[in-house]
Amino acid sequence: MRLRFLFQRLRGVIRRPGATSLAGLAALLVFCLYIYLLATLVWSDTVQIAASSTATPVSETETARTPSPTPISRATYTIPARSPTATLTYTPISYTPTPAHLVYVVEAGDTLSGIARRFNTTVSAIMELNSLSSELLSIRQELFIPGRRQAATSSPTLTRTTTSPTPTPTPTATSIAVPSSPTPQPTRPAVGASSSGEALVVAFYYAWYGLDQWVPSKVPDTPAVPYRSSDRSTITRHVAQAQQAGIDAFAVAWYGPNVHNNQTETNLRTMLEVAGQRGFRCTVDFETRSPFFHSQADIVGALRYLIDNHAASPAFLRYEGKPLIFFWAVANVFTGQGQSAIDAWASIRQQVDPQHNTLWIADGANIEFQRVFDGHHLYNITWNPPASVNTTLNRWGNNVRSYSAQHGTRKLWVATVMPGYNDLHIHGRSNRFAHDRRNGAYYRETWQAAISSAPDLIMITSFNEWLEGTQIEPSVSYDELYLQLTSELSVAFKASRR
Repeated sequence: MRLRFLFQRLRGVIRRPGATSLAGLAALLVFCLYIYLLATLVWSDTVQIAASSTATPVSETETARTPSPTPISRATYTIPARSPTATLTYTPISYTPTPAHLVYVVEAGDTLSGIARRFNTTVSAIMELNSLSSELLSIRQELFIPGRRQAATSSPTLTRTTTSPTPTPTPTATSIAVPSSPTPQPTRPAVGASSSGEALVVAFYYAWYGLDQWVPSKVPDTPAVPYRSSDRSTITRHVAQAQQAGIDAFAVAWYGPNVHNNQTETNLRTMLEVAGQRGFRCTVDFETRSPFFHSQADIVGALRYLIDNHAASPAFLRYEGKPLIFFWAVANVFTGQGQSAIDAWASIRQQVDPQHNTLWIADGANIEFQRVFDGHHLYNITWNPPASVNTTLNRWGNNVRSYSAQHGTRKLWVATVMPGYNDLHIHGRSNRFAHDRRNGAYYRETWQAAISSAPDLIMITSFNEWLEGTQIEPSVSYDELYLQLTSELSVAFKASRR
């Protein structure tokens, strides 16, 4: 209405005479300004209305991007106070190993004294181990037979007489332990004359345990998983653990090819099958004083069987293309009248392997056995009183290389590593002692000494010799500590050979 009134007034002013007067021009100007302001207000309102009809509300936009938390019922957790960071330690326990290396099933006509003579032990030792109150036996009665391993010493070579064998006390290594003397530096092979074989890590393995072994009265430190050695799944697990730890092969303690009362043979067969399936290898530690050997002829027959049968397996350990065999206690071989132990082995080898198509590694402290054998190792380097393992291993490595240089040949040096030792509860053994593992420090020390001696191979004593407390197999006390250390240290050894 106001707009029409203004129009009429403006038209009346313009139609009058004298519309060009100053008053008329001023009215026209005011009118135009009013129209402009009115149009501006109308346009602003239109834009706001349009915006409000199309835009998303701010509250919805924020909800879609960062939803507002809604109260929900939650469990309340109390965070425990953190204790200061501490290094994991392993507390060793005292081992009480049992000498039950073998379970013997009594047969008709057996007597306790006869069994003792057969197994190179005593009646009292068998009775004590089996808690017998009398010497009366019954057919099919199972007896634990005491067993033992002998530390290397520098005592003269032992020669077996034709009389009935009697137990020999475990000698100490006092005479070769010279801690005060300077540590000998390894005599490295000349360039071009070094070993072309693999940098192998081997571990001694024992396959003669039953479930009755893992009781507090026999082995206070038990395997993490108790087992029977005849269980295939156990052998498979052990092979897998060894492979993960950088171990290339097991040297299985072997009593010969007899099957009756001898699971070392049947379990070796299983080991070869499992090793072949998993790309692992194994050999034997030939037990010179096996209870099934009674003469040189028995040893000859066992070695022929070993070479013709087991060594033919693709899984049998080879070094530079030849089957590699370890021998324990070579000084205790059966000898003839006036025959030395070295001559006895020379005769045996001439009958079994005159062309040296296999490699034989001798144990002991007499380098002269290298006249017959192809290399040397020390089963035990942990003695009482303690000796420097660095001095010992470097000296023996140099002994092997010196012998090779003097005789124009090349003998293999196999350096031994050990986690510790404890034979305090092996009944009937003299000079028993324990050497603290020091939560892996001693094991590391022996590895460093072994590597510094420039070996061709490294031997671990042992994967599972629970009776003398030298096992690295996972246990209740140490869990997988020693497998973890082996994994680390085997890499260091192999890198040193590149």
